[in-house]
Amino acid sequence: MPNIKSYETSKAGEPVGLRSEKTGLDRIDTAIVKELCADSRISRAELARRVGLSAPSVADRVRRLEDVGIITGYGARIDPSRLGFGLTILIRARPLPGEMKNMIEAIRNTPQIVACDRVSGDDCFVARAHVRDVAEMEALVDRIVPFGATNSSVVQSTPVTDRLVEL
Repeated sequence: MPNIKSYETSKAGEPVGLRSEKTGLDRIDTAIVKELCADSRISRAELARRVGLSAPSVADRVRRLEDVGIITGYGARIDPSRLGFGLTILIRARPLPGEMKNMIEAIRNTPQIVACDRVSGDDCFVARAHVRDVAEMEALVDRIVPFGATNSSVVQSTPVTDRLVEL
């Protein structure tokens, strides 16, 4: 990882926190990341209290984590059903020969699709979309079908969402 030392040093140059070879994070950086994942609106003062540092030290660490691309943004979690999108669907898609770019473009230009991964296996893409009803689901799939095969599923529940991987 760029600009991350293998250990943190005090002003006197003494090592104070070994960094993980795997992540480049020391235990305080790891605690900061976990706290921000749990509540991105936490104040720097409260975050500092929870990790045992001063607010300016926490602000410096957060800035560094942002600068090296570990923290890439902050956001709100929205309940699509409260906005009238009663169905969440997963669409698995496999483009016809020569239609990969067109399928990608159709997926990108469909506003109901909130995420899409290119995957290995029989399908090339797995997209997640929020729609109001079955008619909107059908119209959405009809935008992609000209470019290949699709298979759609309605999400019944989401037992795990946006969980941070073990650091």
